[in-house]
Amino acid sequence: MSDNRPFRQVPEDRRIALSRFLLVSSYAAGIVGIGLLNWPLFLQLTPFNLILSFGILYWNHIPADKRWWIFVTVAWATGYLVEVAGVSTGRLFGNYAYGNVLGWKVLETPLLIGINWAMLVYVGCDAVNRWVPDAWSNPARIAISASLPVALDVCIEPVAIHTGMWHWFGSDPPLQNYVGWYVVSMFLSIVYHKTIGREHRNAVAPLLLLMQVVFFVAILLLMR
Repeated sequence: MSDNRPFRQVPEDRRIALSRFLLVSSYAAGIVGIGLLNWPLFLQLTPFNLILSFGILYWNHIPADKRWWIFVTVAWATGYLVEVAGVSTGRLFGNYAYGNVLGWKVLETPLLIGINWAMLVYVGCDAVNRWVPDAWSNPARIAISASLPVALDVCIEPVAIHTGMWHWFGSDPPLQNYVGWYVVSMFLSIVYHKTIGREHRNAVAPLLLLMQVVFFVAILLLMR
């Protein structure tokens, strides 16, 4: 499918090179600014980095058709609404509250948290499409897809608490949090495989997944 939008007319090799440079630069700057120098400005740029990462992911998603928007819309709405329910009731993930690091909040929940859900599930499902053998059944592929965001959340939680993205009341993240993450990730992985599926390509998705892991592991180590 052709795409005539001007921002898509950058030659593919140049687009990929620029995207990789921006991802590596932004996450490296975050490691230095937040982990090493502890500069508040870098923490305040967290929403910008999240939007930049998501924009780069979209820029390199081919073909950019309605299936992308179906997945993103469902993922954003689901991610945001379950977080609203989680914050207000404490029944889905445990008792927690968001700080101000992730930007504007509605109903005590950052609007960008839905984008974060969409991005993490996307790169997890993309990884499964690349590296899990085609012979594996769809239920197995979906189960693995859902486990990757949960594994990343294990690294995210202590960093998020340390930097004030959110905090838990009375204890560390409970097991309930990870079970809830898996259930939501499972649902969104099903949506991904039913909409985007394998009929796409994205040259930077593996790098984005890697940079997420490197960033949170590096900050976690520097916190000690």
